[in-house]
Amino acid sequence: MIRLCIAVFFALATLASPVATAGDKPTPQFSRIDSLELPGLTAGCHVCEWRPKLNQKPAAEQCGTDDAGAAKVGLFECGFAEDCERLCNFLRCGTTN
Repeated sequence: MIRLCIAVFFALATLASPVATAGDKPTPQFSRIDSLELPGLTAGCHVCEWRPKLNQKPAAEQCGTDDAGAAKVGLFECGFAEDCERLCNFLRCGTTN
């Protein structure tokens, strides 16, 4: 999906650029508000950034259970992967306290 969005962006950028002739002088025009984001094209190309946060969750598989059969608490690092799926990585048993 990301590759498709990049390909579409470059294809449109190529079509939008003027064709230079021998007599034309290049005159770069820059603006402080220029952006690589094109309205309507980047809507389906959202990529999430990994920004993990610590979470305490039941971790019976990693930490076992207590005498009553309840899962012991584990510390996890949770965030969103590039495809925006929630992902939690086990760090250790116990709590942050």
